[in-house]
Amino acid sequence: PTPNTKTTHNTAPTTTPQHHQPTSPHPTLAMAPKAADWSTELFGPKLLTKPQTTGIPTASAFGGKKLVALYFSASWCPPCRTFSPKLIEFYDSCKDELEVVFISSDKDEKSFSGYFGKFPWLATVPAYSSTENSDRQQRLATMFKIQGIPSVIVLDAKTGHFITDNAREEVMKASSEESKKALIASWLSKEAVPIDQAVLGGGGGGGSDNLLVKIFKYFLTRPTHIFGLIYFIKQLLRYLEEQGKDGIEDQNEL
Repeated sequence: PTPNTKTTHNTAPTTTPQHHQPTSPHPTLAMAPKAADWSTELFGPKLLTKPQTTGIPTASAFGGKKLVALYFSASWCPPCRTFSPKLIEFYDSCKDELEVVFISSDKDEKSFSGYFGKFPWLATVPAYSSTENSDRQQRLATMFKIQGIPSVIVLDAKTGHFITDNAREEVMKASSEESKKALIASWLSKEAVPIDQAVLGGGGGGGSDNLLVKIFKYFLTRPTHIFGLIYFIKQLLRYLEEQGKDGIEDQNEL
């Protein structure tokens, strides 16, 4: 048969109708992720607006915002309870450009709801609710090298690219309205880079664990100082030993 002749099901046509062709005028666009895909990949399909709700689609949660801050925190953490009011104050001044996502380390619904209920921003579905959510939160902590809480990571809201992991310290210093606006402007002026290309670990968290990590990193990058530290420890132990002996002799004289 000719290409324009209708064929039976036993005969293969020599041409394929145009509407069956898997063609596209822009074939590369099919593989390019949408701008909102990064948020769903990081946070999951839903973000919570209030405790004990089903949430809203993550892909549409940041409409109009320029920055997204990931707030790693928990109700049982004293430094977090101290920092949270500062972050709320900062958010209230800059919420036109900034959205915050609370990533909770609370272990049960009562603790999470009581703490999240005080916040004016969004939250990921808590880790205790399912294995999937627990694994997702662990990936986030690993991805951003979270060493302690509270910790605040700032991302570009459009691309999900990394801006800073030192936001907690910067927010603490921004006390006036002018300094808050200036901080937002400084984040927006920075070059946002893909997360896998970011240099992480500069901001860290606020607990004692983070202090120990900083001390370890200090000596790790300055190995010659380790010998000075060892010498100092030896001298201190010797001094304490001598003080102990003097105390025993004084007791014997009495």
